[in-house]
Amino acid sequence: MFKSWLKVSDTCECCGLDYRFAAPDDGPAFFSLCLIALPLIFVVVWIQVAYNPPIWVHLVTSVPIMVAGCLLPLRPIKGWLVASQYVNRSQEAGTERLWNQLHGRTKGSNFDD
Repeated sequence: MFKSWLKVSDTCECCGLDYRFAAPDDGPAFFSLCLIALPLIFVVVWIQVAYNPPIWVHLVTSVPIMVAGCLLPLRPIKGWLVASQYVNRSQEAGTERLWNQLHGRTKGSNFDD
């Protein structure tokens, strides 16, 4: 599905599915920040208030955990969003006629039928 860390391939190497429909844009970063970064920030602030460690402790522990916690789930989240777009046949509003013209479909056909 991916040809690099977060770059979606043009087609699936196994089944030939065309991934041009996929446009997760900033969705993976949004979910990563909301689901992972915000709770981690609360933990870091709690550690600071409860134990008042020196700044180097945060640099050694909190920063790597925050970076890894936000970067590692980006790829699975992006894969989930692409799969969700495929399953729900999502497309930009108002572009059905344009998609049909580009793909040589008849007027009554739908996305991916």
